[in-house]
Amino acid sequence: MAPPTSVRLGPLGLAIANGARWLNDDEYPAWQQYADELERLATFVIREGQFDSYLGRLQGRRNERDSALAELRVAFHFDANGFRITQWRPVGADATEGEFAVAGPSGTGTFVEVKSPGWEGELSDEEKRKGRTRLPKYLPFEGRAVAPWERIQFSVKKSYKKLTPTRPNLLIIADDLFVSLRHGTEMHAGQALYEARSNGCFAGSKFQNLGGVAIFWEEDVGAYYMKLFLNRFALPSTSLPDDMRARFGGQTL
Repeated sequence: MAPPTSVRLGPLGLAIANGARWLNDDEYPAWQQYADELERLATFVIREGQFDSYLGRLQGRRNERDSALAELRVAFHFDANGFRITQWRPVGADATEGEFAVAGPSGTGTFVEVKSPGWEGELSDEEKRKGRTRLPKYLPFEGRAVAPWERIQFSVKKSYKKLTPTRPNLLIIADDLFVSLRHGTEMHAGQALYEARSNGCFAGSKFQNLGGVAIFWEEDVGAYYMKLFLNRFALPSTSLPDDMRARFGGQTL
C-alpha cells in the first residue's frame, strides 16, 4: 500500500514517508487534505524543535504513527488557542513522562497526557487470537456491542500513575474507537466520570490528582474540537487553571 498517485506530499511529508513502515499498513494520507495537514503538523513540530524526537514514531507502523499524529494535533490545537507548549515530555511521578506542558495567558503550567485508545482494545480475546487486529477496522456486515465510556475510564486509570499532586494535570483522549467519543460525548463522559453507579472517576476523590479529562477529535481534516470535563474533587493544586477552563468551556455533568 502507498498514498494514491493523486496525492502530492510536501517536502516534510516526503521525508516522513521515505522508509515509513506504515506504507505496508494503509494508504495514508489517502486524501490531499491529510497530506496538507501532515505538512502543517511537521512544520509546527520543527518550529518547536521536536521533529527528530517524533520522526521515528511518525515513520512507525500505523498505530505508532496515529498516536504521534494525535499528540501533535492536540499540541497544535493548544498553540492555535493561545496556550503555548512550555515543555515537551515533562517528567511526572516515578520518572514517567507526559506528552507536554502548556500555559495560557495566566502563565500557570499544566501537565498534559494524551491517550489514543483504539478499536483494537474493544476486541475480545478470541478475536485477537484469530487475527482480527490485522484486518480493517470496519468489515461488511460485522456488528458488535460497544461501550465507549469504558475506554475513558481505562485511559484515566492507565495515565493516573504519572500525575503528581503538585501541579494541574489534564488527560486528553483522542480515540479511534468503533464508535467515536465525538458522538454522544456528554453521555459517555457523564457515565465514565460522574455517575456513581458506573464507578465514575470523578464521583469521588479517588482521582484527585487529575484536574480534568478532555475529549478531542477532528471534525474535518485540520478542524480540531475539544470538550473539557472538570473534576470537582481535584486538589486545589491539581485543578485546571481558570484560563484553560474558560477557553475550552470546562464543565461538570
